[in-house]
Amino acid sequence: MAPPPAAQKAQRRRNRLLSLLGGLALVAPLGGCSAGREWPNVVYVAIGANKDEIIDAELKQESRDRLEEAIARFRQIHPDTHFQFSIYREDQMVEVMRRRSRSGLAPDLLLVNGDTALRLRQAGLVDPFPIRKDQLAIFNETELRRLRSPDGQLAGLPVLVQTELSCFNRQRLPEPPATLQELLEASANGHPIGLSMDFYYLFWIVGSTGALPAMDRTVLGQPPNPAERQALTGWLAWMQNASNQQRVTFFPDQPTAEAEFKAGRLDWIPCRSTVLPQLRRVMGSALGVAPLPNGEGHRASPINRLRVLALGRSSSAEGRRRALAFSFYAVNPLTQRTLTLGSQTVLPANRFVTVPVQSSQVLAAMVTAANQGLQANNLVTLVHNNDPRIPRLQTLLTELVFGERSPEGATTELIQILQARP
Repeated sequence: MAPPPAAQKAQRRRNRLLSLLGGLALVAPLGGCSAGREWPNVVYVAIGANKDEIIDAELKQESRDRLEEAIARFRQIHPDTHFQFSIYREDQMVEVMRRRSRSGLAPDLLLVNGDTALRLRQAGLVDPFPIRKDQLAIFNETELRRLRSPDGQLAGLPVLVQTELSCFNRQRLPEPPATLQELLEASANGHPIGLSMDFYYLFWIVGSTGALPAMDRTVLGQPPNPAERQALTGWLAWMQNASNQQRVTFFPDQPTAEAEFKAGRLDWIPCRSTVLPQLRRVMGSALGVAPLPNGEGHRASPINRLRVLALGRSSSAEGRRRALAFSFYAVNPLTQRTLTLGSQTVLPANRFVTVPVQSSQVLAAMVTAANQGLQANNLVTLVHNNDPRIPRLQTLLTELVFGERSPEGATTELIQILQARP
């Protein structure tokens, strides 16, 4: 039965405005509609791009490639469902979704970082994700805590994990540094090392220097004891010492460090797993991937991004049904395995999916990184990427690595920043 004329008119208006305001279309509706049909069963999906990603043809193609196989299989079960994607910057997502919601054009689904889903939930721009207790059991509890709004509801459904690794040029640095000490030794032996001043790309060093418990305690508003304060000072001292090394360079942001690495002017950098295809296209077999260096008796603490599916608020009843069907399909074991093996840039959020690490050095490094990052989940829950304290921390760390602050003095200010209410 054809929809009523008013509904047809509303849908045509929606489609016309989507063409004008929809951002950068990544994928046209997959497959055509049947003859004479004016009511396509389209699920509109908004994808968030991180600030260290450039929205260009390459990113759009990679985003399409990551999802295309899963969508093709989903449409074998639901052949009348089509998808259309748009991409937006994560740091602009709240404002963009607010504007689109006012126009009645909010997407049915959003694929975004967990902290973005929380911001959207707190702004009233996405609905809480309905899920039963037995369904929650497939996810890691510490990761679920990262997605709970103050009212205890889930801002989104965990789908994928993007890990932080170390990337190295295996033609010039045959063995990757496994410890902080080995990293500095590689520098002393003539290998240029690159680090980003982005706080989230530096945080892995907190764990490696043994300062993570002190950081957690401080963020909770508890004054660190003398040993914990010394641990914080040790972390800051390591970074200042590294900056004094002739072949260690701190770059203002991650894209700059990656550009220098691709140009062959660096032998080692921290990197996000999602950038591996770009690096591999430039470097080929010279690209090496490994977990981030640990410390003496301490594991690195990378902040791994949790990608989630959140529910837009403008869906029709049928649109919501299709969005939920695809969301739960995306976390079933077969789909999670397909997404992982097909891209080798993400890991499954479903903790019962076994990743075949014996078949791939990259997957093995990613699994190690995911396990390293679990210890950072508590702090990420308390200090999100949009936390107003982050810019103050960035300024402090920049002054530290340029020698304008002593580790001891920076420790005092660090504690004051972390204990301030966001």
